[in-house]
Amino acid sequence: MKIDWGFVREAFPEVIKYIPVTLQLTLITFLISFPLGVILALINHHNVKGLAKIVRVYISLIRGTPVLLQIYVVYNILPMILTDFLKSIGSDFKVYSLSAKIFAYLALSISTTVTISEAVRSGLVTVNKGQREAAKAVGLNNIETFFHVVFPQAFAAAFPVIVNGFVDLIKVTSLAFLMTVVEITGKAQLLGGMELRYLEAYVTVAFVYIILIVAVELIAKPVEKRLNVYRGGKVRNAAG
Repeated sequence: MKIDWGFVREAFPEVIKYIPVTLQLTLITFLISFPLGVILALINHHNVKGLAKIVRVYISLIRGTPVLLQIYVVYNILPMILTDFLKSIGSDFKVYSLSAKIFAYLALSISTTVTISEAVRSGLVTVNKGQREAAKAVGLNNIETFFHVVFPQAFAAAFPVIVNGFVDLIKVTSLAFLMTVVEITGKAQLLGGMELRYLEAYVTVAFVYIILIVAVELIAKPVEKRLNVYRGGKVRNAAG
């Protein structure tokens, strides 16, 4: 099958106009997922009584289900449940009036939170117990020890996995089109449908994703090098 490169050239500038939408979906979802992922990782790592088992079941459940199913639940089932609940308490708030992006953030955050949680948990395991003892010896309390000693080292160890998760999230945002959010893949599909040039549309969007992912990798590489100072306990004295 011959590719119409003329269509690709014409579609490319139209598709890249939707890069801000893709980046918005990615960044906001990540900002939601990161703190939640850290909290789940801490609960799991410290085996918090009554919560650790719930977290592990949740992680296993999310890792064992496809993102498409999670989107279906959030975008189709959850609004119905919320609508019935609000009616039962006498509220006339219309759940379906909410922006589709809100449901997209929620749906995409489910799996991203688990990815970050597992990455941070693995990073926490790499932190030597002697680091905590040394921090306490110089007068740091538990909170100071975590933020100045433990978390920097755990984050440095987890950073490559977190970056991979961020890259995966960029690609997964293509599923937001199922929730009527038009991003780069959605726009490409619309353009391809107008002229029945789906192959060319997907070639176009592939180029855009490659550009985005290469950009992320170029940004992440120097950051990872700077974080290497925290590896192996090479942490600056927080008290100084």
